[in-house]
Amino acid sequence: MNKDNFDKAKWVPIIITAVILMLIWYALGNVGLITSIILQFFSVIAPLLYGILFAYFIYPPHHAVEKLLKKVKIRFISSRARGFSTIIIFILLLILIVVIVSFVIPILFTSTVNLANSIPIYVTELLNYLDNLPSESFWADFDIAGTINAFSSQLMVTILNAEGLGQAAGAVIGFAGGLFSIVLGLIISLYILMDRDRISEFFLRLNSAIFKSESRRVRSARYFGQVNKVLFTFIASKGLDSLINFVVATTVLLIFDVPYSLLLGLIAGAFNFIPFIGSFFSAVLISLIALVTRDVGVALPVAIALIVFNQLDANYIEPRIMKSSLKISPILVIVAVVAGGAYFGIVGMFLAVPLTVVIKQLVLEYIDSTEQGLGDIEGDEPIE
Repeated sequence: MNKDNFDKAKWVPIIITAVILMLIWYALGNVGLITSIILQFFSVIAPLLYGILFAYFIYPPHHAVEKLLKKVKIRFISSRARGFSTIIIFILLLILIVVIVSFVIPILFTSTVNLANSIPIYVTELLNYLDNLPSESFWADFDIAGTINAFSSQLMVTILNAEGLGQAAGAVIGFAGGLFSIVLGLIISLYILMDRDRISEFFLRLNSAIFKSESRRVRSARYFGQVNKVLFTFIASKGLDSLINFVVATTVLLIFDVPYSLLLGLIAGAFNFIPFIGSFFSAVLISLIALVTRDVGVALPVAIALIVFNQLDANYIEPRIMKSSLKISPILVIVAVVAGGAYFGIVGMFLAVPLTVVIKQLVLEYIDSTEQGLGDIEGDEPIE
């Protein structure tokens, strides 16, 4: 083909489309390989991801302390407000970590071990109850006892064989590695908060270097600003709301004297990060554990209290914490959570929703820009 006759406007989009289609075709035929590569990549950059995540959590108190220090009349302190605020937050984090390691983790560990040791007893009691049901009972037709027996036997075989023991050892090693990544992530988050102005300036310069067109630079900067706003609103606000869920659930369980209250409250707070369905699943799980560890007279009011609070939280507390609309269709949430869980497990379930919200915001921002005429790049300078 003659170079003079090569029409970029015609052939470049065709070539790009063909390459994208080939990549999609390859990915569909190698889902397992692609997933393992992605997981390996995320495991390598896990400390950085934790650092970014913690930075969103820590930013509100860090910024509040910095504002207070700037008002101090001592110039040495006010001129170095950000550095001193980072030191203060670091000390507070160290105190929090010491308290958690010294008091909270031993309680959680003991509760987890006791609950795991008690599961066979609860299963036996449930089987005895099912065996004593009248033959004409509605539940007798489902053979629940046989299903539980088969599941328990298979679970024990899986755990006790060599593969199961290897998986258990891998889980322990993975937990230790994850703990190291979390600690390193906390340190990285403090550096991010310290240098956030220089980081922001770097990305603005990078944006200007990539996009020569003014309209594209403006639109790209607006996209990144919107993504940052969405992530901060979702992560920080959801973190505060999850803390409230943890406190309320733990308090309810302590009032009704349900065993493993702290552990179950932590589950309620963690599952709250999954909108719509997370709180429902945690309420069902906690109510079932209250049923098998206590009785119906305790499990029923616990379930009612959790459901009432979940409705209050979803309709009143959380919207006021968020302060901005991050509305997303429940159907889209369910699809995102299922897809994230299928490919990346529990971590995928937690990360699926904020990523979906970010993608949604970017699409809406692009549509708005197009409708306002900002999306029309006709006449823009080419990207060099």
